[in-house]
Amino acid sequence: MRRSVHALAAALACVAVLAGCGDTTVERGTVVGEVGAGLDEYITRAVPFGFSGALLVARDGEIIVNKGYGLANRADGVPNTSETVFTTGSITKQFTAAAIMRLEMQGKLDTSHAIGDYLDGVPPDKEGLTIHHLLTHTAGVIESTGPDYVEAGRDETVRKILDAPLGFEPGTEFSYSNAGYSLLAAIVELVSERPYEEFLRDELWQPAGMRHTGYRLPRWGGREVAHWYVGETDNGVPLDKIYPSWNLLGNGGVLSTTGDMYRWYEALVDAEILSPAAKQKLLTPFLNEYAYGWDVVQHERGMLVQHDGGSTLGSSAEFRWFLAEDVLIVLFCNQAYGGQPLFGAVRDKIEALAFEEHVELPPETADPVTDDLERYTGNYRLKSGGRYAVVHEEGRLVLKTLAQDAINLLFFPGADPPDRFNDLNVRSNALIAAAVRGDVAPFEREFGERGERALGMITGEIARFEEESGTAARASVSLGTVPSPFGPMLLSGLRIKNETGGERAMSIVWQDGRVIGLDELAFEVAIPLARVSENEFVGYHLVFGRNHRVGFELADDGDVTALVVRDGEEGVVATRLHSHDHDHAEH
Repeated sequence: MRRSVHALAAALACVAVLAGCGDTTVERGTVVGEVGAGLDEYITRAVPFGFSGALLVARDGEIIVNKGYGLANRADGVPNTSETVFTTGSITKQFTAAAIMRLEMQGKLDTSHAIGDYLDGVPPDKEGLTIHHLLTHTAGVIESTGPDYVEAGRDETVRKILDAPLGFEPGTEFSYSNAGYSLLAAIVELVSERPYEEFLRDELWQPAGMRHTGYRLPRWGGREVAHWYVGETDNGVPLDKIYPSWNLLGNGGVLSTTGDMYRWYEALVDAEILSPAAKQKLLTPFLNEYAYGWDVVQHERGMLVQHDGGSTLGSSAEFRWFLAEDVLIVLFCNQAYGGQPLFGAVRDKIEALAFEEHVELPPETADPVTDDLERYTGNYRLKSGGRYAVVHEEGRLVLKTLAQDAINLLFFPGADPPDRFNDLNVRSNALIAAAVRGDVAPFEREFGERGERALGMITGEIARFEEESGTAARASVSLGTVPSPFGPMLLSGLRIKNETGGERAMSIVWQDGRVIGLDELAFEVAIPLARVSENEFVGYHLVFGRNHRVGFELADDGDVTALVVRDGEEGVVATRLHSHDHDHAEH
């Protein structure tokens, strides 16, 4: 059932906790007013379905939400709070850019000057490369110098970047480069004659009142540093990783809190750390809507200053500042969602609620009872032939679709789904099959003159998959087509398989029957389920934002015999398959 969040928020806003009606304050967290209450309720309800992290939202300079959700440390049951320390990821880049601006304000460098003015041994092919090129990702230098947490020194990293060939003439193209920002961090050290982190602490963070931001220098004051999780794997905390690593310094990995990031926003607003001229330079985009360490985007809500960051270890973060409305959203996450950065699954709902728009809330759940969940796992078949798999992951059940008709039942309950979905699945599979054999003809039919480029995108992904797995790709399997949550588009998901059974997922984006994009970030219709009674569950997918009701039928002896997808009081039954049928049920 669709439910307006504003009606709920109005009621919640008058719940008195420590303070009076209107402001709701809890230990280590703040929720203010109807909009704040709506945001808090959405994220609170999202936790059982896969959210863990912290959120700060401010409007017109007033914080309306600053609170943690989920667990910072699952093993010890330590919750995330507004004081938990998270990884900012590539949001680090704008700190590096601000440090360069401080040095320019002090007359110690000029962003228009060649890097050879500040670095020794710059080869001839890079003599025209400037600091401005590095700041705007238009330098043409390599993307990275190695894994984040492998020990690497400054000088060897600088040498590795300078010795690698340029990808293009500086200033002519945009190519995102972590290595470019490591080079900038080296310039900060050499010009300031101070360690990179020490310079940022003294010149940026401490003047802004940021006491809990940095790599290793802050005294964290007993604050919990959030663990990183991918599925059930605990990847530890960043303080346990190798430091310093110049594969990461300057381009990622700075730790912070939501409160400190708000203080940084205040410093940018008031031009306390950077002069108005330096701030304008910092936020002026060059190519690809990228300025100095920031994306500066013409958004439907006006100018948007933003950056995000994430890693394969489970951390992700986002900073979004809508200038016209003066709305700030800081989002930190410490677990992955479907193997991908979690912030991307909830960002559009958070934005909508911050601007007082409707969002369908996740369903309410009961206290979890997890001691007998394994009894429900297995494969279930619809009369139409479609299949579901129910698996036990991270202490909860997850419902996965294994065919298009299984998807249709969830996305079009009680209605006839569009016939074109099956056609798109066939066409999508044909493109992947063509890419595996290097055939450009199907791409030219779908993409026209962009056919070769589209083929190259997929074959590049296939090549990376083959290099990582050590075996050749041989086929693809359709995951089905679903309506996109991001506009009038359809997403067709696929899994590319190799000779040893390994898989790599991706999506093809369709609009009006034409391919408009390719995305290695593939959707998976895998819906976390939360219990509401012994054999009744509710589900909610954070990306698609739809509520689902799922029940299980039990025999007299208590054995699970069927899964029931509910639509109102009615339901469609999927019969449980016997164990010897499981191999045939899985794609």
